[in-house]
Amino acid sequence: MTQILIVDDDQAMCRLLKRLLQKAGMDVVCKSDPHEAVDVLSRQEFDLVLSDFYMPQLTGEDILHHVKNLQPATDVIIMTAFASIEHAVNAMRSGAYDYIVKPFQNDDVLHAVGRVLEKRRLERENTLLRSQLVRTSSFHHMVGKSVAMERLFTLIQKVSQSDATVNLQGESGTGKELVARAIHQCGPRSSKPFVAVNCSALPDTLLESELFGHARGAFTGAAEARQGLFQHADGGTLFLDEIADTSPAVQAKLLRVLQEKKVRRLGDNMEKGVDVRVITATSRDLNHLMEQEAFREDLFYRINVFPIAVPPLRERREDIPMLAEHFLQGRKRLETRTMDILCAYHWPGNIRELENLMERLCVFIEAEHIFPDDLPAEIHGFSRLPMDTQLPYNEAKEQALREFHHEYLGSILSRAGGNITQAARTLNLDRANLQRLLRRYTIDPDTYRS
Repeated sequence: MTQILIVDDDQAMCRLLKRLLQKAGMDVVCKSDPHEAVDVLSRQEFDLVLSDFYMPQLTGEDILHHVKNLQPATDVIIMTAFASIEHAVNAMRSGAYDYIVKPFQNDDVLHAVGRVLEKRRLERENTLLRSQLVRTSSFHHMVGKSVAMERLFTLIQKVSQSDATVNLQGESGTGKELVARAIHQCGPRSSKPFVAVNCSALPDTLLESELFGHARGAFTGAAEARQGLFQHADGGTLFLDEIADTSPAVQAKLLRVLQEKKVRRLGDNMEKGVDVRVITATSRDLNHLMEQEAFREDLFYRINVFPIAVPPLRERREDIPMLAEHFLQGRKRLETRTMDILCAYHWPGNIRELENLMERLCVFIEAEHIFPDDLPAEIHGFSRLPMDTQLPYNEAKEQALREFHHEYLGSILSRAGGNITQAARTLNLDRANLQRLLRRYTIDPDTYRS
């Protein structure tokens, strides 16, 4: 039943409104003392508060402020005499939903209350639809029904309604940008821009210009002034992928923007306000980087208000068949044994590796059905163990080494998107040594580029 609180120092008015609204099927609490009204607001939830504007102890605007502090989701209608409409309009600017001018007809009250209740019904329906949409097996290209994904969908739903910063933590290829887009689409900023930038893909100077913009003549080649991505995302969401790879200078500027809600273009003394929700992501351990003083601790606490761990594919194996079919789009069919091998594989490159594999199979396999032997060695090779014991020792050893290097190095390259430098860093090898191994075992890094 709809819960309504009436606040009016005129007890006769309280009784009249209570009878009217109770007759319409609503549960009504009346308070002629505004302080008692504030007290009951702290103990009981209401759908709507009807408050007189002029009262001896507290004004209707005071009541409005108390409602917004104690019950932010509760709507307020201000009742006011004709001469004080201006105050009622100011109250609406402060968050009141509507106002009613005294003296009023009963229908005026019922219509105003009805509009509020219809709005709340639509809001609940919208929230329910969004919740159902998030929980489907495919939401904004996010596919999965595993427990891990159900948990993730629940977190997306919760954090999307807030403007607080979100930091997505997960291995490369897990779909962190899709999670960021889902948060944006589920939230109140969904009609505004979603802007994404990979911080590791740009040199520091170019990244600064991209993020904050630049004035004309700020540097060689800056022939025209240009807005940065913070301004392009104004009103919406800015997604900063691989934020751990930013330089100390960029980190300092990011911290300032998050603190001040203002951005200054390179070469410009003017600051401009921005209204942007920031979502960050990293595949690296920020705590470890802070210990090494490679990442600012104060920035970490700014971006890590809502940390979300995006699960690797090996922790949601039950989603692999659904994902594989999603990427194949009906172009090919996976044999049962082939699917078993895919589900057993540990997928170090995560969803990106699976998607790339499905695309390669569609291009290179002419038959309609995909069999285990069609899979690359790094996936199918280990499924063929135990090895052929008829081979001489040296040949068996060479075969095992080849399969090991194909699986291990292939997995690292897939995770690095084919980037040899990044893969070498992960392996703790010199780039030259890694290239030597790739040549020896005929592994082409280009086949792993995303």
